Amino acid sequence: MFAVAPGGGCRRALPAVDVAARPSAARGTLTGIIRGREGALPVIGRAVQIVNVDTGARHMAQTGEAGRFTIQLPAGKYRIDVPLHEGETVVKRPGIVNLDTDAADSRIEVVLASLRVSRPRGPAYRLDNGLGSPIT
Repeated sequence: MFAVAPGGGCRRALPAVDVAARPSAARGTLTGIIRGREGALPVIGRAVQIVNVDTGARHMAQTGEAGRFTIQLPAGKYRIDVPLHEGETVVKRPGIVNLDTDAADSRIEVVLASLRVSRPRGPAYRLDNGLGSPIT
């Protein structure tokens, strides 16, 4: 009385797929300022690299009008890198910034300065006579 259609009686169940929205990963806001000339002037339009020290993932930001930048990042530990132009050095740099769920915001400051080339002051000696005695 009951007939089973070929191939229709023993179907495999399809796996259940969860399409519900997942909670987003914890995020924090990193806000900073880049200053020049030992902290006096803001550095406008400078690229800022924010590197996750655990994963190596790099994020980019750029300084705006007052030398400030803001970026939203996943929770983690970050290092701030500012590519230097010729003749620049970093005077002040923050350590590792920890953006976790408890401290969702962080404010940092980076100060750049021009390298100063110092030349020794005093008499300049020349060796002219071949004997090695200095002549001023």
